[in-house]
Parts: sequence; C-alpha cells; structure tokens
Amino acid sequence: MLSSDEWKKRTVEGGVVLCPSCDSQNVTMGACAVGAYTNYQEYVCENCGYEFLAMFCLVACVPGGINEGNDA
Repeated sequence: MLSSDEWKKRTVEGGVVLCPSCDSQNVTMGACAVGAYTNYQEYVCENCGYEFLAMFCLVACVPGGINEGNDA
C-alpha cells in the first residue's frame, strides 16, 4: 500500500489518481465536499474495491477571474 506522501507525489507528478492499495488507475470519484480552502473527494478502486478519501487544498490564486476589475 502506498503511503500518503507517496500517493500525493505520484498523483501530483503524474496528474492521474492511482489506487493506493493496488496502484490501478481504474478509480471512480464519489461524493465531494467543498470548503473555503479545501476539497475532499471520495474515490473507489474498480479493480480491488478499496475506498479512499483525498484532500486537496488551495495553494494559489490566478488573476483574471470573472470578477477581475470589480471592487465588490
């Protein structure tokens, strides 16, 4: 089984979500919970049935959004 750090490294570098149990790319996204700075995403591996939860965090903002130039 991949450690949390190894899973994170492979997911970020490869741009593909892998099952931490069997290393398969055959995963399905489940429920998602969105917060102010975090996003929790449930996954299920279609090969081995392993269920896992990933947390993604906001690390930067990019200028040029839909509210650019508005002083709301």
